[in-house]
Amino acid sequence: MNSAATAALVAGLIAAGWQSVLSLPSTGGERVEAGIFRSAEGHEESYRIRLLPVSSFPQIPAAVTAQLDRMRCMIPQTFEAKQPENVVEGAFGASGSSDWAALCSVDGNTTLYVFFAGHYDAPEAVRAQADTLWLGAEPGSRIYGSAWGIAVQRAADLRASRWLHAAAEFDHDAIQDERLERSATVRYWREGSWLVLGGSD
Repeated sequence: MNSAATAALVAGLIAAGWQSVLSLPSTGGERVEAGIFRSAEGHEESYRIRLLPVSSFPQIPAAVTAQLDRMRCMIPQTFEAKQPENVVEGAFGASGSSDWAALCSVDGNTTLYVFFAGHYDAPEAVRAQADTLWLGAEPGSRIYGSAWGIAVQRAADLRASRWLHAAAEFDHDAIQDERLERSATVRYWREGSWLVLGGSD
C-alpha cells in the first residue's frame, strides 16, 4: 500500500469513528499507530504514534539489537522527535558501565527496558503502559502523538541537583522517564532495585 492510500485509509477510519489502535506500515520499516481517543475535556481527538524499527539505531550493540528484535520491539517516537530517540546509553548499573535503555512497543503497549553491561541477553523491564496513555501535541496541532520520552540523567547532574542532593550517593547515571511537558521521574539503580527520585507516573 502506498503512502497516499495509507493516509486515505487512516483518515477514513478516523472519520468513521475508529476507536481502537490501527497499526499501518510506513516507509523504511516504520509503522504508525493511529486512532481516536477521548481527551480529559471529553472531546474526541485523533492520534498518530510513529514507531521506528530497531535498525534505525545502528549505534546499539549487536547483542541488544538481537534482544529487541527477538521481542518484536518497535521504538515509539514522541510528537517532538526530530531524529530517532528513546534509545539511550548510560552508566545505569555502576560507574563506568555501558548500559542501554529503550522503549519497546509491541501490540499497542510499551515497556521501558534496561540492558545492563554483561547481561544484554536478560533485559530488565522497568515499567510498561499502553501506547496511548501519555499523548500530547505541538501547540496549535490537532493531531496527538506519544508524549513518553527517556533520557540519560548524568551522575554529575544528579549530584548538583538541589532537590535530589540528600536522596542517595550518586556515582552513576540515572534514567529520566518523562511525560513531555507534564512530569519527569528519575529512576536510579541501587542495590538491585530502582529508586524513584521525584516526579510522578
